[in-house]
Amino acid sequence: MVNKQPAQGTNDNRRPGCSTTLAYIGWTIWVVIISAADLYWNWMTEQILFESSQTASDLRWLNHIIFMALLFIPLLVGFFTTRTPRLKNTLQVWMLAAGFSLAAFPAKRLWVTYQQETTVLMMLSMLIFVGGLYFFQRRHPSTIAVSKKNSSWGGLAVMIAVAMAFPWFLWGALGSLNDTVLYLCLGVLFGYFTVMVLYPYFFDRDQNNAGEPRVGDFLFNGFVVAIFFVLTITGLGQNGSQPLLLITLPLSGFVTAFFAITTRDTRGRGKIIVAVLAALGLVLPLLWFDMDELFLLIAGSPGEALDWAMRAAWSNFSVSMLVLVINLINLKKVSKIKINRKVNLILSGIMLSGLAVVYFLFGQPGFFGEKVFIVMNEQADLTEVARITDQSERRQAVYDTLVATAEESQVSLQEKLDSWHVKYTSYYLVNGIEADLNPFLRMFVERRGDVARVLDSPQLRPLPDPITSENSSPTTKPEGTTWNLALICVDKVQSELSISGEGIIIGQTDTGVDGRHLELVDSYRGLDSSDDYNWLDPWYDSPYPSDVVGHGTATLSVITGKEIGIAPGAEWMGCVNLGRNLGNPAHYLDCMQFMLAPYPHGGDAFTDGDPAQGAMIVNNSWGCPLAEGCDSATFQSAVEAMETAGIFMSVAAGNTGYYGCSTIGDPLAIYADVYTVGSVDSEGNLSEFSSLGPVTVDGSGRIKPDLLAPGQDIVAAFPDNLYTTMSGTSLAAPHVTGVVALMWSANPNLIGNIDLTRAILDETAAPYTRTLPDCVTDASIPNDAAGYGIVDAYAAVQKALSLK
Repeated sequence: MVNKQPAQGTNDNRRPGCSTTLAYIGWTIWVVIISAADLYWNWMTEQILFESSQTASDLRWLNHIIFMALLFIPLLVGFFTTRTPRLKNTLQVWMLAAGFSLAAFPAKRLWVTYQQETTVLMMLSMLIFVGGLYFFQRRHPSTIAVSKKNSSWGGLAVMIAVAMAFPWFLWGALGSLNDTVLYLCLGVLFGYFTVMVLYPYFFDRDQNNAGEPRVGDFLFNGFVVAIFFVLTITGLGQNGSQPLLLITLPLSGFVTAFFAITTRDTRGRGKIIVAVLAALGLVLPLLWFDMDELFLLIAGSPGEALDWAMRAAWSNFSVSMLVLVINLINLKKVSKIKINRKVNLILSGIMLSGLAVVYFLFGQPGFFGEKVFIVMNEQADLTEVARITDQSERRQAVYDTLVATAEESQVSLQEKLDSWHVKYTSYYLVNGIEADLNPFLRMFVERRGDVARVLDSPQLRPLPDPITSENSSPTTKPEGTTWNLALICVDKVQSELSISGEGIIIGQTDTGVDGRHLELVDSYRGLDSSDDYNWLDPWYDSPYPSDVVGHGTATLSVITGKEIGIAPGAEWMGCVNLGRNLGNPAHYLDCMQFMLAPYPHGGDAFTDGDPAQGAMIVNNSWGCPLAEGCDSATFQSAVEAMETAGIFMSVAAGNTGYYGCSTIGDPLAIYADVYTVGSVDSEGNLSEFSSLGPVTVDGSGRIKPDLLAPGQDIVAAFPDNLYTTMSGTSLAAPHVTGVVALMWSANPNLIGNIDLTRAILDETAAPYTRTLPDCVTDASIPNDAAGYGIVDAYAAVQKALSLK
C-alpha cells in the first residue's frame, strides 16, 4: 500500500464538544423538518391533482424551490462558517444533496402521470450535476492511498442486495421495457452520484478510515448518509413515490456505511457495492410498481397495489434494520469475516439464481407498460342520421355510420402501425386507436395530418393475489322503504301507479356487478339466456357478472334492486370500465360501444355489434380525469352519438365540491348531451362533496349539474349478498337513471326521446330551497349548485303518463 497524507479537512480523534453536538442536533432537526415539509406538501398536492385535476393549481415546482432554498442557503452559510472539520464535511454532503434536489425542480413542472418524461428530466438534472462534480474533482484529485487488496465482501453484498430485491420481484410487476430501461439508467446515475459525493467529501476525509472499525463511526456515517438520502428524495421523489422511498432509502444509509467502512483498505474501497445498494434503494419501488396505481384515490382498499408496495418497502426496511442491529451488536467481529473469491462467486450465483426462480415461478414476469389512445381528425357526421324518425332505424344507422367512418379513415394509420409491428385496437364511437406506442413512435404519430391528438391510456399491472372487495361501511338489509326512495317519492310511484320499470333495459358501466346478489340476480337480462350481448369485461375478461370492488354493485342496486331499487322491474346489462377503480379512454369506450351495440363473448365490436340488443338508459357513476388520460373533448363525439341513438346518459357530477365552484371538470359530466346529477342528504341539503358548476374546462361556462338526487349515506347492495352505506354523486346518478326507467316504462313513446325526457325531469323537479354554497351567486333556476332542483319520481312519472 502506498502511504499518503490524509486529505485536507480531516478530523482529529477528539470527541466533539457540546457546541458541536448541539450544532449537529440543530442542523439535523432543521434538515428533517424542511425535507419532511417539502415531501408532504408535494405529495398532498399530487393527491389533490390526481383527484381534482381541472381545479387544483400545480405549484409543486415553486413549493420545492422555496423549501430547498430554505435548506440550501443555511447549509451553505453553515459550511463556510463552521470550524469543526467533521461538521463541515457533513454540511457539505448535505448541501450537495440539497443543491441537486433544487436543480431537479423542472421535473416537478410535469403532470403527475408523466412518469417517463419525469424520469428523463431527473436523469438530465443528475447528469449535469454529476458532470460538474466530475470536472471539479478532476481539477482537485483525491490523495487517498490506493490498495491492491481485493474485497472479500462481494458475496455478502449480493446476499443483502437480493434480500432487498426479493419482495419486489415477488409482489411487483415491471412496466414497459422503456420504463424498465429508464429506471435502471436512473439507478446507475444515482449510484454514481452517491459515490461522487460521499467518498471525496465524506468517507475519504474521515481520519477514522484507518484502523479497526468502530461502532460510533458506523452509526455516525450511517446517520449522515441517511440524511443525505432523505435530501435526495425531495428531488427524486415524485408522482406518489415519496412514502415508499422514505421507507426504503434512508435506512439503507447504514448498509452503505457498513460496506464503506469494512472495504476502506481494499481495491476500489467498496464504491461499486455502495453504488449498487444506493441504486437499489431508489429504483426497486420505481421499477416494480406503477406510481399512478399508488394514489389514494384508486388504491385505498386492502389488497390493492399500495398494500403490496408497502409490504415490499417494509421488507426492504427490515433488511437494512437487520444489518444495523447485527453491526451494533458486534461490528468488530463482523468486519473481520473474510470470504474468499470462490465462495463469493458461489454465494452470488446461488442468490441470483434463487431470485430468478422466485420471479419466474412466483412473481408476475413480463412487461406491463402503458398504452396511448390516438384520436383521429375525422369524426362521424351524424347530421343526416339524426333526422331518421324511427328510433330503432336511427340507432342502427348511428352504428353503421360510426363503423364505416372509422374503418375508412384508419386504414393509413393501421398500415403504419402494422409496419412497426405495434399492437393496437380500433374504436368507432370515438374514431380512434389504442396502441402500444413508445414515446419515440408517439412523436411520429402526433405529427400525422390525420391524427388530432394522442392521449395516455393507463393500464393496471397484475397483482400477486386477486383483490377482494371490502365492505368499509357494512349494514343490514333495510326494512321497508329507504329514506332516499321516499325523498323522491318512488314509494308513491310503486304503490299508487304500480310502475316498476318493466320493458326497460338499463346499461351499467362501472367496476362490475355481482350478478348473483339477491337484489340483482332476477333483473339480469342474461339470467335465462346467456352472458352474450349482456356482459363485457375488457379489463379482466370475466365470463359472467362479477365485481371485485363493489362500487358497481352498489350503484346498480339503487336502480334495479329487488328490495331497495327504484325500478326493480327493469332489466340490466353490464360492462366493466373501471379496473380496481382506474379507467382509461379505451375501456370507457369499450363499454359505451357495448351499450350501443353489444356483441357476444369473443366477438368484434365492428362486425358483431347488434344495436337492437343495446341499452336504453346508461348509468355512468364515473368520471375520466386527466390522470386517466382524458381531456375535455375526449368523449364529446361519443355522447353526441349516444344521444342521437336515443340512449339516455345519466352521469355523476363528481365529488370535488369541497374545492368550490367549477369543480365539474371531468368527462362525461361536463357535456351538454348528458344529464349530470349532484347529491343531497336525507334532509334535502346539498352534499358538501357534490361538485359544482359552471363548466369552465372547455370554456363553455355551461350550467351544471342538471339535477340533484339522494347521494349521501345511501344503503346499497354489496358483493356476496351484503349491504353497505355509501356516499357520493355516484349514488345520486342512479336515482335519475331509475326515474327515467319508470318514466319510459309508464310511457314507451318516450323511449329514445332524450329532449322530451330531459324537459320532463327539469319541469317536475322539486325546487331546491336550501342554502347554496357561497361561490354560487346566481340562485336562479337552473343554477350551478342544484340545477333545476331535486328529482321527483312521482311528478315525473305522472307527467310521462299524461303525454301518452
